[in-house]
Amino acid sequence: MNSKKAFLKQKLIEFQRRIAELNHRLKESRESFRKREADLILELLTLLDAFENIDETIEAKQDQFDKSARMLSKNIRSVHKKLKRLLQTRDLVEIEFPEDMARIDHCKIVDTRSAPGSRNETILSVVKKGYVNKKNGKVLRKAEVITVFNDE
Repeated sequence: MNSKKAFLKQKLIEFQRRIAELNHRLKESRESFRKREADLILELLTLLDAFENIDETIEAKQDQFDKSARMLSKNIRSVHKKLKRLLQTRDLVEIEFPEDMARIDHCKIVDTRSAPGSRNETILSVVKKGYVNKKNGKVLRKAEVITVFNDE
């Protein structure tokens, strides 16, 4: 009877150890997946930046385009919109600054300029858009901005 108890106790310990190992591996796999997903999203944001730069260039030179160039620009804009929709389905939205004031948790100040009559930290321009996950509020990429800094 004692040998059966010892055997069962040993098996129980073995199963508990295996369960703990599997839980640990599962946790590591989830963390690895989240990191790869975050890296992919950051790469997609870089791609989105490239599309926005192309869109600005197209906008500036659109009057000079022939028919085939107009069709190409239309296709490029279509791909750009699809990428934006894809990111929106993942709950990613552009960071907005409704009062045009820099928030250190949402932006990185890359330059400052003097602007008499404006308050310090007022955003003059956004160099690179920032993005946040609207579901959990996590900032995926801070916006890069130019702000006011007046020596007083």
